[in-house]
Amino acid sequence: MKNSFSQAMAWLHTWAGLLIGWLLFVIFVGGTIACFDKELTYWMQPSLHGQERAPTAPAPSLQGAVERLQKIAKPHPHAYYVTLPGERSKTLDAGVYYDAGDPDLISLDPVTGKKVPETAGGEFFFTLHFNLHSPTWGMYIVGLAGMFMLIAILTGIVIHKRIFKDFFTFRPRAGGQRAWLDGHNLTGVLGLPFHLMIAYTGVAIFVANYMPAGLFAAYEGNAETFYAEAADSYERAETGKPLTAIYPIDRLVDDARRRLGQPLTWVSVHHPDDTSATISFGGDHSRDVAWNFDQVFYDANDGKLLHETGAFGPGYKTYTFLGGMHMAQWGGSALRWLYFVMGLAGCVMIASGMQVWVGKRAKKIAEAGRLSGYGLVQALNLGVVGGMPLASAAMVIANRMIPADALARSKAEISVFCAVWIAATLYAAIPAVHKRGWTQFFALNAVAFALIPLVNFATAPRSHLLATIGRGEWTLAAVDLTAVALAAGFALLARHGLLKARRPAQAASRRERVAEPALADR
Repeated sequence: MKNSFSQAMAWLHTWAGLLIGWLLFVIFVGGTIACFDKELTYWMQPSLHGQERAPTAPAPSLQGAVERLQKIAKPHPHAYYVTLPGERSKTLDAGVYYDAGDPDLISLDPVTGKKVPETAGGEFFFTLHFNLHSPTWGMYIVGLAGMFMLIAILTGIVIHKRIFKDFFTFRPRAGGQRAWLDGHNLTGVLGLPFHLMIAYTGVAIFVANYMPAGLFAAYEGNAETFYAEAADSYERAETGKPLTAIYPIDRLVDDARRRLGQPLTWVSVHHPDDTSATISFGGDHSRDVAWNFDQVFYDANDGKLLHETGAFGPGYKTYTFLGGMHMAQWGGSALRWLYFVMGLAGCVMIASGMQVWVGKRAKKIAEAGRLSGYGLVQALNLGVVGGMPLASAAMVIANRMIPADALARSKAEISVFCAVWIAATLYAAIPAVHKRGWTQFFALNAVAFALIPLVNFATAPRSHLLATIGRGEWTLAAVDLTAVALAAGFALLARHGLLKARRPAQAASRRERVAEPALADR
């Protein structure tokens, strides 16, 4: 019975990991980069670099930002949101959100008030991580992937009889299947608590969407009412009467800050063209592990206080704690670096696990031929795992190459990302590439990441590594330095692949030299 159970768990671990492995890799890469999404966005906004920055934006910027939103808003907006600059984000970000359709977003320089050239920035990877840029279906697909990951992790624990010994075992010189398996075991054991936490909390964040039966039973499917009640929020039903003017937001800033007992980080105006409009202020998420949903609400007609949050139930407090654990907005840069390193370990674990599957079936792949399902898995491993980092580096390089005043600049950056990834996947599909594909992709990634600081040096005089280190702007310098570190890592992997490929040729050459005298003696 024990053997049967172990075999069943091994089968479940293999197929749970393989069927969703490529998607999990994309989600993990997006989430790993999103640990520093705001820092990457700042790096991709070179017009802000080298300026004297105020620690926080002046209060009038809130009012000015709302007035700018009123000018660009389409009819019947649901809400205006304005986020103040802070330690991580250097722009004043404003947006108009609608009940249906994409929001209208702008970023403003808090010093000059000018619009900052648009960029896909780190937000692209953050959105890719949690909904694959498909708000409804993407969220469900990511949730399903998270559930499969939990299955793969738990079954992996069951089938690992030497879990602690594997933590100290890595034999890169062994090459081939042994090295892939050691890499899978090492990174799996190294990040086991983190991977369990990140998979579980990632699913828990959207549990109301994945399991809506309670919401339909108690709230007749009205999600807004459910969240407003759970979060002790406040929103009034629309009256249908037009609001002539929004109460001056600047007059409420000091009172809101005093009531919240913390610096303000955002303001929103809900139903801004209706007399039911409310103005709300909130703090930041970096003060505690749990998400900070403390808010204070005012009437947008006359500025009167309407509501202060605070009556959070134990269920909602647990939810905000789990969400805060996943998002890592607390703990400062040290914690984000820990999440980043553990995220990289997760990427290696997923990639090596899929390659172990291919390695175990190498003989079957050779026998089945190029059109088999095994060959497809091999090609997808190369295209997804080798192509996504390459596409990410290309997108960052494109940020410096595309003119800042280009129309739809952020879409152009995303187009470069997609084009490079598609090209890499098509190249990986060529059967002749499979034998030395990993070495080639490692080398390509090494070159691409090495180009990031070089292109930055050539195109942005206030943003390159020497300039940012000279000014002590380590947030910007860290992006270039991380690119250099990744380039070095990929270069070492490429070198290892080249040396491994030369060994059989050298061995064959030695056998030929030994055989020649023997033949001559005959």
